[in-house]
Amino acid sequence: MKKIILIVLASALVIAVGIYFIIPSKLAVTNQVTIEASDVIISRFLIQKKGWDKWWPGTRINDDQFSYNGVLFQISKTTNSGVNLSIQKNNLKLNGEISYLPHSVDMVKVSLYAAGESSTNPIQKVTNYTKINDLKDQTAIILHHLKIFLEDKKNAYGYKIYINKIEYPILLTTTITSENYPDMQHVYETIKELRKLAKVQGAKEKNFPMLNIHKTDDKQYEINLAIPIDRAITPTGKSYINNMVQGGNLLVADVKGGPNTISNAFAQVRIFMKDHRLISPAMPFESLVTDRYAEKDTAKWITKIYYPIF
Repeated sequence: MKKIILIVLASALVIAVGIYFIIPSKLAVTNQVTIEASDVIISRFLIQKKGWDKWWPGTRINDDQFSYNGVLFQISKTTNSGVNLSIQKNNLKLNGEISYLPHSVDMVKVSLYAAGESSTNPIQKVTNYTKINDLKDQTAIILHHLKIFLEDKKNAYGYKIYINKIEYPILLTTTITSENYPDMQHVYETIKELRKLAKVQGAKEKNFPMLNIHKTDDKQYEINLAIPIDRAITPTGKSYINNMVQGGNLLVADVKGGPNTISNAFAQVRIFMKDHRLISPAMPFESLVTDRYAEKDTAKWITKIYYPIF
């Protein structure tokens, strides 16, 4: 009986020693994710610590410390390509970085690597080794959360931004000037005239009225108004036909709010275009989903911003 016990103990010792030496002296965690976003956006939310508040799935402790499911992440330094940080769970601490590298147009690879020395205590060494798989799972979840967050353009830019095709390229258009910013009564009186002209010639309005307002060099406001129609007609007076490219690309942003919100949305769309290296060959415009003359509460205005792009 004693012999059997000794054999069992010896076997257990051999196994334990084998496991001890099989476990590497350095423990490491690696993870990688590919994100469909520009490198500028990745930098904005990864290198700038204030961006972490928006996407981090766990708890923010302070400007440098974040926790997730009992794991502490501490940022020690930011670089041009990522952040240096430590990852700690109980008494296991790893040092490493989260870095990013453009992979292709609008595709960026974000990588996490962290490593640390294993314990010389056999029991602790095995315990730490089992924690590595848990840390790998935790960091995979965190990188996946970053991916989901940044691939939603509304999170990255504050507005839902996407690409549509030009469906109705024929625009009945007019341009007027004013020394003052135009009021909605003037705008909709002009739209009414365009609608009347289209109806008289048998054309149907196919989408919401379009508006572009900008200042000219002589400090006047130039107001461009248009309605998409189903066929070309003979324009009269100050109206004219403007033909867009059938099936061409339009960058679209959905906006809810008044003039300040719309102005900010235009700024964000321009940032989006710069981040994604897009060029607009034509004038941007607002699609007036809400009748702004009838709806006095600007907070309820719904607008689509359109930028022709290539």
